[in-house]
Amino acid sequence: MTHNPAPERLSFPEADTRLVSALSASFEGDYGKVLLFEGDLELEGGFLDAVARIGSLDGVDLVVITGDLTVSGPIALYGSLPGLYVGGTTRAETLEGGDCEIYIKGGSFTHLVYGDYNSGILETGTVKTPWVINYDHDLRVSAPGARLVDNYGNDGEADFNSENIVESFVAEVVDPEDESIDVPEFLERLRAGLPVLRPEAGGTPAEA
Repeated sequence: MTHNPAPERLSFPEADTRLVSALSASFEGDYGKVLLFEGDLELEGGFLDAVARIGSLDGVDLVVITGDLTVSGPIALYGSLPGLYVGGTTRAETLEGGDCEIYIKGGSFTHLVYGDYNSGILETGTVKTPWVINYDHDLRVSAPGARLVDNYGNDGEADFNSENIVESFVAEVVDPEDESIDVPEFLERLRAGLPVLRPEAGGTPAEA
């Protein structure tokens, strides 16, 4: 059985002092209460539900892990709070960000990293993942070897954008009217080990 550290509830200034100003150097918003885990943290299932089983998230603005974070399921943070900071290596099924701020170091994500819309920030060190999808998000991700999907427009640096998404991906994961990826359907196929790219677009089912 994994013995996770009991979290501490600290003010943002207290937590920032503990981390030698690492939080104030990263986060742009104004934050109150921090749920801080000192050391490594291993969680079963989705990140938010698993954290809530250890320490209540009521009134918590940020979750901070000073060591490594390992999650068997997804890290999916679409609300404006809580934000997330990980001082070590992060491993999870996915890393998905919406309205909140997320700052992690290196990591590995089985299926994808996804930034949804333009209210939040998702920043990483160098991570390993097969897919990075950006929907008009402040996405600051270094993922060498990942395929980049611009799900909002026609970013010329992306591997796939509105100009070639419909023709490149299988119909089950495409919204043809918006010329974009249906991310939940895309993720379900990845979880099931099914291909998401058409054969002519390149890549084997394991890669795609």
